[in-house]
Amino acid sequence: MADLRIQKTDKIISSAFVDLVIEKELANVTVKDIATRAMINRKTFYAHYQDKFALADVILQNILTWLDETLQKRVTLLKQEIPLSHAVTKLEEELQELMVNWRRPINALMTIPETRVQLLAGAQRIFSEQFRVFFKRPASELETTVIGSTMLGLITYYLQSDDLPSHDELQQLSTSLTLIFGG
Repeated sequence: MADLRIQKTDKIISSAFVDLVIEKELANVTVKDIATRAMINRKTFYAHYQDKFALADVILQNILTWLDETLQKRVTLLKQEIPLSHAVTKLEEELQELMVNWRRPINALMTIPETRVQLLAGAQRIFSEQFRVFFKRPASELETTVIGSTMLGLITYYLQSDDLPSHDELQQLSTSLTLIFGG
């Protein structure tokens, strides 16, 4: 485990970066801006990251790692045949973490075109891997696209609404999906 001072500095730098990207877009953010906002010197920044793009990559990888770990838990719940509405309750801690810890970083990265593509492609890859584990076979392109888009839609909903769906909303969603796709 990394030294707590290093972790704290990384967190401060990441937070400053996210705030600045949301405020004025990546192209207008300099290492000096990040260092000033984080109340560190540029030498400290460069001791942690090669440049602002490397920092964006680290944040991206952290988000994808979190998503992968969360989906592994969801797949475990699916294997136990726990309905979506109950799974949301069991995943409440992770959903709260999404809202509290990942909302701003994801929103910031989504404003960077190249990183947005990497984030969506990474999420799609993770969905495909998790589906393969759940289905015990490779997921088809159709399954990956449709189910992955639904999951990305749920994440987008959480990020934009700043609230988790109610039990009734989840029941209605489940009913609507069943009507659309049969079963």
